[in-house]
Amino acid sequence: MAVLLIGAGNAGSALLDAVCERGAGKNPRIAINPRVAFEHVRKKEQYVLTDKGFFRSGGDVVGRRDFKDVSASASAMESYDAALLELLNDNIEGVDAAILFLGFGGVAGTGISPTIARALSDLSIPIMVFGTLPSPGGADTDMRAQYRNVSYAIEHLKRYTDAFVLMDNQRIAYTDNIDSMYPRYNQYAAAVVSDILSGSDPKMSTASSIGVRDVISSISLPGGGFSAFGRASVLSKDLFHYFIPIGGHKPIDVQTMIGVAVEKLSINVDTKDAQKSTALFRVPPWYMKKENAIDTGSIERFQQENSSSGHYLGISLTKRSLVTLTLLLTYTDLPRLREIRDAAQ
Repeated sequence: MAVLLIGAGNAGSALLDAVCERGAGKNPRIAINPRVAFEHVRKKEQYVLTDKGFFRSGGDVVGRRDFKDVSASASAMESYDAALLELLNDNIEGVDAAILFLGFGGVAGTGISPTIARALSDLSIPIMVFGTLPSPGGADTDMRAQYRNVSYAIEHLKRYTDAFVLMDNQRIAYTDNIDSMYPRYNQYAAAVVSDILSGSDPKMSTASSIGVRDVISSISLPGGGFSAFGRASVLSKDLFHYFIPIGGHKPIDVQTMIGVAVEKLSINVDTKDAQKSTALFRVPPWYMKKENAIDTGSIERFQQENSSSGHYLGISLTKRSLVTLTLLLTYTDLPRLREIRDAAQ
């Protein structure tokens, strides 16, 4: 089944563009209010919201789109919800679920995303929110405004979905030039999204795969589930066999992959506090044909030790000579979100 991919605001559209660069297959995609031209989201897939209307990119756009605050962008999107619903209706044929990308600290994406989520909910499409939390820094008033935007978006989006996958720019705030790190961080997130999408791709899925609709269910919790992600990858062949198409597959150290994925978690969390654990394992077809070639036992033991309310394991295929493991750890709340709520006051 297809998955509708929607980028809300510039940060959300940048995430969507990274996903499309990696390869989004035939899944329909929409970018709403990107501030810059993106290379991998086509112009006909880009839309502009202003205080004067809702336009396809490249048309005669009029009005202001640099909204002064979240209330202004939210009000504008609500004014054109009929046009939004028509747009979504034109893109939902064969769609089983939707992933909504946004930067939680921004004005445009934060304001318009609840209306998008409401429209998707009205169309009975399950939604996963995949978003970025702002890093600390800058003027105190600016930071408080961004943190208030985070609280606004989560509060309003929780009316339509319990599935949030979060990445925190605080994880890359140690760099001297954080802006230079955004594309690389987005590529890391795009790899995770690719793993999530693989379960719904008939060319990549197996009997053990978890489709996006089921991933949404697996990371949801009553009142909102907030998931951190971590990913590890390793060559399935040595360098010689990497360039030779036949043979050469090697045993995979799954326990080390788990450790690497935990070290690379997108938010600073304690794995022991997780309510749910979802693991997405991707392997070349050879590992599915050979008995006991995949050490799923190590993954399941980790999940049992780090999830009090349930754990799920999905296995999909990849055409690359890589084995990848993506972990999604779900919490009822996160220390980082509590910190943001307190600082927003």
